[in-house]
Amino acid sequence: MTTSDEAVANPIEPVEEKVRTRGGRFEFLDALRGVAALAVVIEHCSELMWPGYERFSAAYFGAGVFGVFVFFIVSGYIIPASLERGRSLGAFWAGRFFRLFPLFWGCLIAAMILHALRMYGGPPGWMASPAWNIFTNFTMAHWFISGPNSQMVVVAWTLSYELVFYMVVSLLFIGRLNRRSVPLAVLAIGSMLLAELFLPTSMVNGSDANLATRLIVVAATAVVAVFFARRAATRRSAVAAVLLASLAIPLVLNQPGPSGYSAAIFATMFVGTVMYRMTAGEITARLGWGVFGLAVCAVIGLALLQQPALETKLGVLVTWKHNAITMAAAYLLFAATLLLRRYSFPRPLLFLGRISYSLYFVHALAINFLPKWTVSVAGIPAAWLTWCTWVFGSIALATLTYHKVEKPFLNLGHRVIAKMDARAQPIAIAAK
Repeated sequence: MTTSDEAVANPIEPVEEKVRTRGGRFEFLDALRGVAALAVVIEHCSELMWPGYERFSAAYFGAGVFGVFVFFIVSGYIIPASLERGRSLGAFWAGRFFRLFPLFWGCLIAAMILHALRMYGGPPGWMASPAWNIFTNFTMAHWFISGPNSQMVVVAWTLSYELVFYMVVSLLFIGRLNRRSVPLAVLAIGSMLLAELFLPTSMVNGSDANLATRLIVVAATAVVAVFFARRAATRRSAVAAVLLASLAIPLVLNQPGPSGYSAAIFATMFVGTVMYRMTAGEITARLGWGVFGLAVCAVIGLALLQQPALETKLGVLVTWKHNAITMAAAYLLFAATLLLRRYSFPRPLLFLGRISYSLYFVHALAINFLPKWTVSVAGIPAAWLTWCTWVFGSIALATLTYHKVEKPFLNLGHRVIAKMDARAQPIAIAAK
């Protein structure tokens, strides 16, 4: 869970000298993706099998949330570098499209078919506006447009954040502010508290929306669009800036959940970018780790603001401990793995990292149609047999979709980008 015609020199090369790679991929990032995807799968399989685990997850440590925060910081690390690789903004978005949408659309269609066959639950509010929900789901921005009740694939909410992050990074690239990663990260970290205390949710079409909030959204969008259009190097880039701002700002301000939590997700991505700059030697280690430490303190501080709430379904009092422990653990795992970036990681973990996008999505479907065991076998309880069937069945299905869906479309995307690069005559700019 990577447009203007401007380009800069490939920024990946300095990092490749400091990071162990395999097949052109950073090993430590694949290891992190593998852990993250497996954590999400374990969370969902375990909470369906053992109510005690679900209560523990809600009260103390959510493996699924931990996994997605690892994914977010990994995206923050690699996505800006992908954009700055020397290709056009159009090529960047083409790459992201072929990387994300084909598998996502395939899983979405499969989920809708299974839902129609009563083999997959789906959201409770889906049938209230099925045509609208289908449309918003296919945009991948459904989480910000319509919220949880429009989401057919339960794990797809994270892609809405990824999509908006790509838009924001693209705006920064057009405005030649993309390398100001430290002040941007500090600004994002500081916004967490302000968002939690003062920013309403769903300012466009949600329960908090009214004329005043919509006017604020329009004004904020206009300010951002004008600012980046004026900083653009070409007229074409200025048009792209206006388009991106017109999409990104209303989506960000229409997020359905706690504003501070959304701000923490975006801050996590920007912190990932700071760590990339540090690895590339663009900023000092002291500065990079300083920003990282500030972020860890901030996510714990944000969690402390959380009011205890009773989860009535589970009978668990959810306090600040859950978010603090879960988010901090994701940061610390990233830090530890980054420090080991020159070393090799176990091949099974790298394999899981390679198929992590498929695994993240298909497991949500697999656990709905893979059978449950009803009797013990060789002394192994039926619950454990079911859990193993779901986990290893999901990995097997993800391997299949990786080779039959992901990889072919990735290869197609590479061919499309190669043709775009061959036609394009990018104008080099100083993106500092």
